[in-house]
Amino acid sequence: MSALHPIERVSRRRIVSCAAATLAMAPVLARAQTVVPDPAEAQKVAAGTDAASHLTIKVTIGGKGPFRFVVDTGADRSVIADDVAIALGLIAGPIVNVEGVVRTVSARTVTLSDIAFGGVSKEHLVIPVLPRAFLDADGYLGLDVIDGYRVTLDFRNNALMVERPRYQRLFGFPRPNEAVVPVYGRSGHLRATNTRIDGVSATTFIDSGAEVSVGNTKLFEALVDHDPSYMRQETVALSGVTGGTIIGRVSSINRIKLNALSIFETKIVICDLQIFQLWGLTDTPALLIGMNFLRAFNQVSIDYGRKELRFDLATLLVAQRT
Repeated sequence: MSALHPIERVSRRRIVSCAAATLAMAPVLARAQTVVPDPAEAQKVAAGTDAASHLTIKVTIGGKGPFRFVVDTGADRSVIADDVAIALGLIAGPIVNVEGVVRTVSARTVTLSDIAFGGVSKEHLVIPVLPRAFLDADGYLGLDVIDGYRVTLDFRNNALMVERPRYQRLFGFPRPNEAVVPVYGRSGHLRATNTRIDGVSATTFIDSGAEVSVGNTKLFEALVDHDPSYMRQETVALSGVTGGTIIGRVSSINRIKLNALSIFETKIVICDLQIFQLWGLTDTPALLIGMNFLRAFNQVSIDYGRKELRFDLATLLVAQRT
C-alpha cells in the first residue's frame, strides 16, 4: 500500500459484450403462484437503454446534468466515466483497485457532493473513475446507492421505480401473474437458494449490469454429472469494464426453477467470473441472472429491505398459475 495513494479493493465488474448470437433470448415459458394484488406507490424515473440493453436512468450530480447511468445490481460500488468527471471539474482523490471480469486495474476516485434521481439522493459519495470506452455510459449506479431501497426495473414502461422497502404486511401479497422469490444476504448481496437448474440445486442472484446470464464451474460440473452432453457446447468471448476478454462455454438449459417460478429452454454461459468469488460462491453451484433473462419480464423488482424478488409474468409468451 502506498503512503501517498492508499490502495483499497473495489468489487466492480460488468459483462458488456457477448460474441455468440445464440444467447439471444430463447422462447421462455413460466408459471408461478399468484394471490391478490398489492398497491404500488413509488417514485418513477424515466429510463432508457444503452447499446448493451442495460437499463439507464437520468441522474444529476451536484445539481448538474442530467447524465445517463446504468443501474447495476451486481456492483458493490458506483463508477463514473472520465469525461463526465472532467466536465464536472471533480478533484482526483486516492487510487483504488477496480476488479473486473478479466483483470484488475487501478483507478482514481472522485467525491460527488451529491447524486440524485427521483426521490433518491446520496451525499459525499466516493467513486472510481473509468474510461468511457470501458463503460459505454456516463456511469454506473451500484449497491452503494440503491441498497436499502425497493428497486423495480420496469421494462414495459422503460422506467425505474424506487421506494422504501415494503415491511408492512399490506404490501406482502403478490399481484396476479406475479412470482415472489425470497432471498437472503446483506450489504445488497441478495441471493436465492431455492433454485434448481436442470435438477441441480444452485444459488442465484440478479445482476442488471450483466448482458448475459452466467453460471460458475461448480454448476457446470454438477450439470455434467447429471448429463455428460453438457460437455458438447460452443464457446463465447465475454469482456468487461476493465478491458480484456474471457472465454465461456454456452450451455442450453431445459429448466431453471426459482421458488415457484420456472423458466424453460434458455441458454447460459459457464465462466468463473470474479463476482462469484466476491460473493463467496466459488465452492457452490451458482447462477448470475443477467439482462437476457430479466428483459423477458414486464417488471422485475428487488426489495433490499424485505429481501425478496418479484417477477411480473405479464409479457412472457406463456404464463400459468400453479
